[in-house]
Amino acid sequence: MSLGLDLPSEVKRGLERVLANLLSIARLSYRSNTLKNAVASYINNPGKLVRPTLTLLTSYLLDGDIDIAVDAATAVECVHIAALLQDDVFDEHKVRRGVPTPACVYGEHFSILASNIFIAKAVEFCTRTGIPEIVNEIASAAIRLTDGESRELELRRANRRITLRDYFEIILGKTASLIEASLTVGAYTSKRGRGLINKLRILGRLLGLAYQIRDDIVDFLSADPKNPPSFESVNIVNVLEQELGREAALSKAMRLLANILKNVEKLVWEAFGSAGFIFASLIERNLQPPMIRLF
Repeated sequence: MSLGLDLPSEVKRGLERVLANLLSIARLSYRSNTLKNAVASYINNPGKLVRPTLTLLTSYLLDGDIDIAVDAATAVECVHIAALLQDDVFDEHKVRRGVPTPACVYGEHFSILASNIFIAKAVEFCTRTGIPEIVNEIASAAIRLTDGESRELELRRANRRITLRDYFEIILGKTASLIEASLTVGAYTSKRGRGLINKLRILGRLLGLAYQIRDDIVDFLSADPKNPPSFESVNIVNVLEQELGREAALSKAMRLLANILKNVEKLVWEAFGSAGFIFASLIERNLQPPMIRLF
């Protein structure tokens, strides 16, 4: 696992502890070997761990309690894995992160059942933080994420044209809600005031939008061989293409991403001051499409 930048040692150690927490979920006693294997799939193939990294880095930069941040970051990643397991079913993903998805290998039913394990463990790790605001934040994000997924399914079933407004409503729930929570729960491990937390909430929301638009561009161009595009998922380039045509739609999506990232960069410096360069480096290396440089 590598985020492509030199994280502070305390954050790296925190990520190792998050991974250890996740491994403990895979090693629980399951009577069903199929369920056990489905649960272990995304733990053994963890990806970049962007969301728990955001939680730990936010806590670190704000002088928060790293022990609490580890539990909060684990809860965030549990919700994320649960969403992946369900998304694989809804969007018929056959491959993710370069390997067949649990839904493909073990079947859709076991993928959904495995997601229930991660939802339960998210509740457990939230509770372990002892901070009600963290529990409420992650619960709210999970509800908004589910609502975003539901809205996308609803519109697809209605077989009507998805507008740009529809698109942003969907991804504000489906993607941005959990990235927003990743930052805010990190802030709740510190003694910072409501004003900074609200600023981080906006930052997380914009980061979530940027993250999804970036993925949509990569999917549209089939630029990531480890994650083949899903033709079931809503994609901003496809939405724009209905009116603008392929090239103009791609260009507009890139401009939207660049503009969002400019606002993100401004908020990073406002929230973290001179330490913002660490956060900005993470964004630059992980959110810009591979074919262009944004800032």
